[in-house]
Amino acid sequence: MADQISIGRAKGRLMLAALAAQLALATVAWAGTPAKPVTPAAAGATTTQSDTVAQLQKEIESLKSAVNTLKAHQDSVWMAKQRAAEVRAIVESTLKESKKESQYLDNPIQAGYDNGFFIRSADKDFQLNINGYLQFRYTYAASEGHKPNTNYNTSGFAFRRARLILSGNAFKNFIYCISGDFQTGISGASVGNNNAFAILDTWAGYKFNPMFIVRAGSMLVPFTHVEYFSSGTEFPDFAVAEAPFDPVRSDALDLAGTIIPHTFNYEVQVNNGSTSNDNGNNGPGGHFGNRPAVYGRVNFAQGGHISDFNDSPDVAWHKHLAWLLGAAAGYESQNPFASSVPGSTTAPAGTGTLNGNLARFTIDAHAKYRGFAFNSALYMQNINQDVPISGSTAKSLFETGYYLEAGYFLVPHKWEVAGRFGELLTNHTSQHQYEGTLGLNYYIFGENAKIQTAVTYVQDAQYTNSNLGTTAGSNDLIGQVQLQFKF
Repeated sequence: MADQISIGRAKGRLMLAALAAQLALATVAWAGTPAKPVTPAAAGATTTQSDTVAQLQKEIESLKSAVNTLKAHQDSVWMAKQRAAEVRAIVESTLKESKKESQYLDNPIQAGYDNGFFIRSADKDFQLNINGYLQFRYTYAASEGHKPNTNYNTSGFAFRRARLILSGNAFKNFIYCISGDFQTGISGASVGNNNAFAILDTWAGYKFNPMFIVRAGSMLVPFTHVEYFSSGTEFPDFAVAEAPFDPVRSDALDLAGTIIPHTFNYEVQVNNGSTSNDNGNNGPGGHFGNRPAVYGRVNFAQGGHISDFNDSPDVAWHKHLAWLLGAAAGYESQNPFASSVPGSTTAPAGTGTLNGNLARFTIDAHAKYRGFAFNSALYMQNINQDVPISGSTAKSLFETGYYLEAGYFLVPHKWEVAGRFGELLTNHTSQHQYEGTLGLNYYIFGENAKIQTAVTYVQDAQYTNSNLGTTAGSNDLIGQVQLQFKF
């Protein structure tokens, strides 16, 4: 505005100057009108007046040019401001319209690797984690039966696990997991067809806070500690004494949380019973049965974090003693049908279909210190507490099992030797199973890439398991070499 006033004033002064010049020119011209004959002196004066008029005309033209220039400049300034206002309005309108559409540009997508591949928003409200592992092994098993002509051996290559795990969160507090295995015959899998993808842990939940997390779906039953890290064991497989007590997975409603950060946590679950996420039982034409089950587990750690015991060996080489104590209990009500979920419970050979009430308990202890690792568990269960309706044994069974294992890194983070001993006792049949295992492991890149070897001897095996290599009613010598890749 001040520029416009200054330009206006300058323009006015120039116009006044031009008008004055024109009046002066007219006066000179009138004064120069001849009234009488021109004398030589008058002729000189006339010449001077003519020069003055010419000079004034020149100045007038110059003033007119300056006036036109100022006018053009004033118009240009006005147009520039007008256009600037229009451009500003267009930009503001465009930004307003595009703000909603470009909201994710202000929150760019991140991707990378951190104990698994991930894709997430910058604020981590939305995240997808991609994990998986392969366990490829060679197994040789020699079985010596107690009856004539029952000795045999078997061997071959096989995938123990070929697992893919998708997990993460949406809207920050909604959590999910979708996992499965391409290997057939997985305990607790939802399908069992050859070359099929078996659904394992597949659930969704909501994290209210670290102490209160609710989940629903197919998931691990909170009982045996070792089941939570099948890719982090010191041997290619679990202890033979552990399998009869392991409920593996179930379709369930689960509540879990951490009471003391890194130190004390819990998990409580209501489910359909052991291994009841098998769609072969509860699919179309199956019997659901009246078999609700309740399980619960607690963990307490000192000298380290609970997460330090997400694997068995001390790969991290703890400089201070870290230990964990865990305990769990479970109860499954009676099954009214022999074909109901979960069907037969793993038990000694010749005991029939076990479909009565089941109560079980476990306590486990673990420790790590400078490459040394110790793991142990004690299991107890009472099967068929009440007289079953049909298709079961006439008496209840009480089983006790335990194992003790230790490992030590001869070369820190690389070479480890390990040993294990366990027993399984069933009082009703008076069967007593012993097992001993020796192992040597080489860690190429921690748990992400390792080679495991183990030799196991099982005396008086109480059940047949193709993964473990045992045959019921025999003495078994089992050798395994396993290669694991994990991401």
